[in-house]
Amino acid sequence: MENFKQDDNFQTEWESNYDSARDNCMTEVDNILMEVEHLVDDLEQTVNVQDVLTLADAINKVVNLRYYSFYAQVYGKYQDYEETFDYDFTAQITQVLQDELSFELKLGAK
Repeated sequence: MENFKQDDNFQTEWESNYDSARDNCMTEVDNILMEVEHLVDDLEQTVNVQDVLTLADAINKVVNLRYYSFYAQVYGKYQDYEETFDYDFTAQITQVLQDELSFELKLGAK
């Protein structure tokens, strides 16, 4: 196995696409939440019974975006190709749900 020297400017394709992937993911999240954020009363943080399923569906869609696949064109030495990069945006999704809907995402058993 060869060791490669990496200078300060070196970034892997995964790292170089991180910001674009995060921006795309957060745009999808914003589009989903924009349609339901009005269902949550800002002051009392309550939801009408008839809106619960709609809100739950939106939250589920957003939570499913936390493991986000981003497709990017990679320009290789001999050929160009599309590659998939997988990211974990759980922290960002948790924060957005808290900020926009006052919903505390709890994952896993504690």
